[in-house]
Order: sequence, then C-alpha cells, then structure tokens
Amino acid sequence: MNCTLLALDGCPLSSVSGPLEILSLANSLVPSEGRMSIQMVGETQQVNCLGEVQLKAHGTLTEITHTDLLIIGAIGHPEGRSEYFDPMTLAWIQRQYAQGAVVVSICSGAFVLAATGLLDGKRATTHWATEGVFRQRYPKVQLQSEQMITQDGKLYCSGGASAYQDMSLLLVRQYFGLEVARQVAKRVLIDMDRHSQQVYAQFMPHRQHQDSTIHSLQDWLKGHALESISIEALALRCHLSERQLKRRFKQATGLSPLSYIQGLRIESAKHALQTSNQQVETVARAVGYEDVRFFRQLFKRLTGLSPSEYRSKFSQPALAA
Repeated sequence: MNCTLLALDGCPLSSVSGPLEILSLANSLVPSEGRMSIQMVGETQQVNCLGEVQLKAHGTLTEITHTDLLIIGAIGHPEGRSEYFDPMTLAWIQRQYAQGAVVVSICSGAFVLAATGLLDGKRATTHWATEGVFRQRYPKVQLQSEQMITQDGKLYCSGGASAYQDMSLLLVRQYFGLEVARQVAKRVLIDMDRHSQQVYAQFMPHRQHQDSTIHSLQDWLKGHALESISIEALALRCHLSERQLKRRFKQATGLSPLSYIQGLRIESAKHALQTSNQQVETVARAVGYEDVRFFRQLFKRLTGLSPSEYRSKFSQPALAA
C-alpha cells in the first residue's frame, strides 16, 4: 500500500506533516505487513512552505509512477497566488487517479484538485474562508463548504486547516480499521465526531466583483442590515427593479439579497452571544428579528448550533462563569 503526500510551494507545513505523522502513528500500531509505505514529494525536492520554512521532501512527483493513496496538501490562501498550476503536476494527479489512486485534498489543496477537472460535477469542500473564490473559479464543482469532509467516489476533500486531523483519522479508519483509528485519536487528542465547519465559519461577503452599484449597496448594508429592510426599498435605493436587483446581486456576490442580509445579522448575533449576557430574545430583536422562533431556526441552519449552544461553546470565560 503506497501513500504519497504532495507538498507544493506555499503549503502550510502542518497540512502535509500532520497527515504524515498520523498515518505513521497508525503504521506503528499494526504488524509490518499491514503498514503503508509513505513518501512526501514536491514539484522539486526543496519545497518552500508558508512562513519561509523550507522542507526537503523524499523526492519529486516525477519519480512516482503509481500510488494507491495521494494526499494533496494545502496551498495557503488561493487569493495570494495565481489560479494556475503547473500543467505537468495536474496531469500527474490525473494519471494517478486514472490508475486507481484515491485522491485526497487537504484544506485549500481542493483548488489544485479542482484545477485538474476531476471534481467537475462532484461534491467537494475546502476552507470556509475561500468559498467565494472557489465558486468563482470552479463553478462546475458541487461545493459543500459547510462540510468538514466530502467523498465522491475516490475523491476526498477536507475543510479548514485543522481538518487534516479529521481526514487523516478517516483514512486510518478505512485503511487500518476502527480500533486503530480509536487508538490514534486517543494518542493525539482528536475528537472523532467533527462533521461540520459551520460552527467555525464567519460571514465573509464576496467583494471581488466589478459591479459598482452592488459595491455601494454592500457598503450601505454593512451599517444598516439590522434595520427593517425590504427588497423593494433596496431596489429603489439602487434605481433598479426588484428583479434586476436580485439578478445582479446574486451575480456579484453569489447570494440573494435576503441571504446576504441574514448572513450579516447572524454574524452580529454571534458577536453579541459571545460578548454579552443578553437573553437570546433580546439578541434576536437587536439584530432585526421580532420572531424569535424564526431567529433560532435561522441561527441553527447557518451555524449548526442553537444560540445557547453557540454561547456555551464560544463565549468569553468571564461570561461563561
């Protein structure tokens, strides 16, 4: 069983060293005949990682003609680099997949996997903060950014940076069995039941577009989203029909005006729950919802937790006391 970890320039070291350590730990818990052969490779043997750390890989990807499991490390924030990747690297990944390899991406490594075209029409996830860029670059991919892990056939993706732990445990469970996965989880202090990124995500409105009218509306909404707002009033403000507003807003931001407002309001509610002792009903009304039941439902849909659960998990120590 051959496992190859691909580290590209700009990768956070933990996105490749983390899976390497967890899989190596699993190796140490099983007889020699049940172990993986693990190699870390780069486009060159010297990989320049995030934070000016230099990594000497075991070799280069051109030396690997076949692998059973390919893990693509993260690449840092994609906005900080070109959207184009070395065609030879992409072709090599495609070839490994065609030869039967399971291909896994860690965090923003999903951008590399998506660039191969293998994810077109398939489910995927990546770090929640890069959702807008990913959707813009790879519209054919069925992005499920709220998920910690996705699987579509032999293609696996994991979400935020520390989700390499969840993905590595999943791989240990699949290749080494549940009992070994439990032992590994205990030794490295990882929970085995994390399934969603929603609870950690922040609402980050997409502004990398060229529609100045929508830019102006986004600026206005930043200071007025908690007020009573109708789509009709927003359309009048922009000198557009309601239909035009909805179309252009969705085109520019990826969200409907209503979903955008809800995102801003729930982000404000999260801050209030973390930093104050206000009752949930008070928070709901402060962010624009008289119907507290609807607020609770919306909050849970967008964060994965009820308002009280969110406060319990994230409130400042002094408030939780």
